[in-house]
Amino acid sequence: MKSIWDLVRGVADDIPLSVASDADQERALSNLMECCSDNCSAVVYNTEKEIVGALLAERDLLDLALANKETINVRLTAAATGHRDAAFTLLFGALISRGAPIYISLPTGEGQALAPILGSVGFSSLPGDGTAELYKWEPPVEAKAAA
Repeated sequence: MKSIWDLVRGVADDIPLSVASDADQERALSNLMECCSDNCSAVVYNTEKEIVGALLAERDLLDLALANKETINVRLTAAATGHRDAAFTLLFGALISRGAPIYISLPTGEGQALAPILGSVGFSSLPGDGTAELYKWEPPVEAKAAA
């Protein structure tokens, strides 16, 4: 947890995520802990065994309960400068391999250049409210039919 938290704090301005006050940090840590308890989250290590990328996600429990289908909501993505393209490609590749629809909201001011990476791995942009861009990935039709 500490290594993920150190990474998130180090790139908080790029995410953007406020960690200025104790309350902001408590909210961010609570989200981090919730996502780490779900098996949708993942990290990427460099050759020195340091965490350089993290994708924090969770299953949508309402979809699971009402429709008996898995839908994944990405809550936070963070990667160290210099590792972003490779880390995000690995992290989203692993999540996509689950074959479940994935949603991610990129807040205005997101500075990790995540939108082009999402486009390159098959995410499509959905209409947003102006404060964030919403992206969705869905499994191909033939994968849905096989399931």
